[in-house]
Amino acid sequence: MGVDFIAFPKLGIRLEVSPEAFELGPVFGIGPISVHWYGIVISVAILLCLILATKQAEKFRIREEDLIDMFLFALPVSVIFARLFFVVFKWDLFKNDLKRILYIWEGGLAIYGAVIGAVLSVFIFSRIRKIRMWTLVDFACVYLPLAQAIGRWGNFFNQELYGKNTDLPWGMTGNIIQTFPDPGIDPNKLVHPTFLYESIWNFLAFFILLAIRKRNRVPGRVFAWYLMLYSFARFNLEFLRVDDFQSGNNVRYNQVFAAVLFVGAAIFLFIAAIRAKTRKEIPAEGGQSAYAEVLNRLREEEKQQERIVSNDTATVLADNENGKAAAEPVPETRDKIPAGADDAAAETAENPDGTVDTTPSGSGN
Repeated sequence: MGVDFIAFPKLGIRLEVSPEAFELGPVFGIGPISVHWYGIVISVAILLCLILATKQAEKFRIREEDLIDMFLFALPVSVIFARLFFVVFKWDLFKNDLKRILYIWEGGLAIYGAVIGAVLSVFIFSRIRKIRMWTLVDFACVYLPLAQAIGRWGNFFNQELYGKNTDLPWGMTGNIIQTFPDPGIDPNKLVHPTFLYESIWNFLAFFILLAIRKRNRVPGRVFAWYLMLYSFARFNLEFLRVDDFQSGNNVRYNQVFAAVLFVGAAIFLFIAAIRAKTRKEIPAEGGQSAYAEVLNRLREEEKQQERIVSNDTATVLADNENGKAAAEPVPETRDKIPAGADDAAAETAENPDGTVDTTPSGSGN
């Protein structure tokens, strides 16, 4: 088949690159093993997203160990579901050679199958760890388009999932495209690099979701936006793609799933927006929610407590003023007291029993 290459002729770009990155010799009697660029790219995408997620987990009150454990549980399940999704719809390719189901390095991982597997995994994991499912889903789904944006370059190395023929300046070709063209493709003409279109869109979606997640207060809202953003792009790209992932009457499976998920996510976001608006308008119309009533009652109790504290403080201050007056020294006036006044005071002194003795001096028996 000659030298493997991928080219963008009108841009003057030609890369001599094969789907196979390198080959490992026999290890413990197993091999040789071919390492493909597809697997390397997917691995890099997953590892990068995991690193970024662990660095942000604490800000969203998610423990790093929970995130890593969820990832280790969800990753294999997602890959299995992604492969099964593809195999189910393309069963004719595998029914006579079942071991090919394991050849994921050849491509054939359906993103919607991966999403189904991921959500199911998080649901089970959150039940086991007693963590709110949507907290994990809304946090983690942000990194899905980033992983997809990087992962699409694995399709580039495999020279697969390209689009129809085109005369655009960025049209591409390659030795595999020319030798084994998809149905309806003229191998002598350039094709749409649909992997590149999807990669650019997913990078954009990643930054949009980061902004949405930062201000999100509605469980499931970030995930719904992910489904809308990706499904919008995927639905439109399916008009360009020519890979054989469709029914006998040319109904493209991914396009149908994209349309269904887009509509479902849009309905969810619409209902969430109506509920949020209703919660804001109810107090203005005279009716209050139970939550608002509790807040008002707490505010009244706080005001009443402040009044009590204020009254107690005033009493204490008054007592302090009296105490200060009582503590002031009595002016020295002994020299001004008339002679005999001390005797008179003595004559009216109190007896030990508390009575006052007013008997004149010298009149006793």
